[in-house]
Amino acid sequence: MNADSTAAEEQPKLVNRRPILLVCLAVFGLMTGQQMVNPILAPLARELGFSELALGFVMFVGASGVVLAGTFWGRRAAVWGHRTVLLISLVGATVSLLAFAVVAQSGLAGVLPKLVTYVLIIVTRGVLFGLAWAATPVTAQSYVARMTSGEAERVRGMSVFSAAQGLGLAVGPAVGGLLSIAGLLPPMYVAPAILVVIAVVVAISVPKPEKGEERPESVKVSPFDRRLWPFLTIGFGLYLAMTMVLMTAGFLLQDRLHLNAQQTGTATGMVTLAGAAMIVIVQVVAVPRLSWSPVHFMRAGSVLMTLGMVVVAVSASGPLIGVGVALLGAGLGFGMPGVMSAPTLLAEKKEQASVAGLFNASVAVTFMIGPLLGNGLYELGIAVPYVFGAIMLAGLVVFTHVHHGVRQTARKSPAAPAVTSGETEQSEVS
Repeated sequence: MNADSTAAEEQPKLVNRRPILLVCLAVFGLMTGQQMVNPILAPLARELGFSELALGFVMFVGASGVVLAGTFWGRRAAVWGHRTVLLISLVGATVSLLAFAVVAQSGLAGVLPKLVTYVLIIVTRGVLFGLAWAATPVTAQSYVARMTSGEAERVRGMSVFSAAQGLGLAVGPAVGGLLSIAGLLPPMYVAPAILVVIAVVVAISVPKPEKGEERPESVKVSPFDRRLWPFLTIGFGLYLAMTMVLMTAGFLLQDRLHLNAQQTGTATGMVTLAGAAMIVIVQVVAVPRLSWSPVHFMRAGSVLMTLGMVVVAVSASGPLIGVGVALLGAGLGFGMPGVMSAPTLLAEKKEQASVAGLFNASVAVTFMIGPLLGNGLYELGIAVPYVFGAIMLAGLVVFTHVHHGVRQTARKSPAAPAVTSGETEQSEVS
């Protein structure tokens, strides 16, 4: 076999990788924009006179939109095409974040009454942003599932998707924390500007589907399907633990370290960066090099997150809190590729969009429950949410070892086959 024929055989893999990376770029952009704002939410709430529980309700409303719209966007991606749905999501998120920034600035300046400011924040940062945000993860995940096959390839593909989220978790808080040095407003205005840039890149670079191109059939799958619910449960638990920490980190740092509003924003960004950086490092460096099955990734992830939660619960200094969050990030980095790949390997091709919708809806539920549960428990005591999280994660460690459904492999799965060499890049993003 000569070099030309070898290159020709490798070409399909190169063609397949590019649209996956472009779709994951949208995930990165959306996550970056969201996380740039998150570090300043706690100090912003206190500056506006809102309680911890009031902020938790805003996040609850936003996550409710994701839950309600997740499966809808999954089906729309199969009918309208991935490119169209991604652009709708990015534009909607841009508009809602910009409106949120204007409302917050007006509230800080005293132009709007406190109650009006709070209601408008619920509408902009909660309802509108949640509905727009819901479309991107489910679209990207269903696309990765469509373009990959086999256990190892699916895990690698999902690790790229998770790495895009993790990179956004790393870049967003870091940039937001640095911008917060100049005040609470800069992160809120830079975030939608970044989304505009990502939307333009997606619009230019992601190819349009060809006219008359056949759309894959899509069917609904129950969240109680015996193939899926164990993995949905594990993913829910891992994300709920992380969400509780992220949503209370600002209060934790401000109260334990006695920081002012701007210092809290910066410190929260740095601590969140520690966790997000570990997500990226694990999924870029470790996951592709390990020949583990999905269940092994889930077990390793749940153990590391349990350790991290214990560290956060007992830490009294910023660096130790950062170490705890870093362990949580490493655990999530190991766990999520396994959690996301396992159900897609057990589902049929026509079920992939619905499976992606269910997974992202279950994650979104954690953003509904996490802020309310975390902030509610925090009002009972500083360490209470983290002790609760450690107990829950320890339960997941046991669950991954004893439940038969979790131990099953995907060798007999009817997952969609990989794209063949005859398919072109123009037909890959449908």
